[in-house]
Amino acid sequence: MIKIQSKVPLISILLFLILLTSCNQSKNESEKNKNDSTIQIAYKQNNQTPSQEAKKAILSMPEITDVKAVNTDKEMFLAVKPKHLERFQLNSLKKKIKKRVNEQNPSMKVYVSTDQKIFLKLDELESKLDDPKMDNKKIKKELKKIKAKATDEA
Repeated sequence: MIKIQSKVPLISILLFLILLTSCNQSKNESEKNKNDSTIQIAYKQNNQTPSQEAKKAILSMPEITDVKAVNTDKEMFLAVKPKHLERFQLNSLKKKIKKRVNEQNPSMKVYVSTDQKIFLKLDELESKLDDPKMDNKKIKKELKKIKAKATDEA
């Protein structure tokens, strides 16, 4: 009888700690959701929804492992990472991607690259889109630089 009475406070303390940790986890999840919403607002502010839709469509292709995309009002720049064995058919893969994106956004001029440097530049630009100082004018300027690099190396 004495052993049970001595364990009751210990068990109640453990239950209390479990309750506290579960409340803390839900708080962290709500903070994470707040951060996601600010990123989505930044994308909407710069009207990046066409590039986001294009990324979803391209990532559904089995030949692609990763994609980066940024768009302006009239142009969309895509950089893709194909699977290793798909590197032998890059031209047909580019045409396939371009066709798929043009079906979604027929009014936009689409540029597709498999170059690693272009991929990294678009990745940098995508991360800058979260910055509230980044407006459409700056995006166009950055994409102009990327376009110049793409045509120089092609």
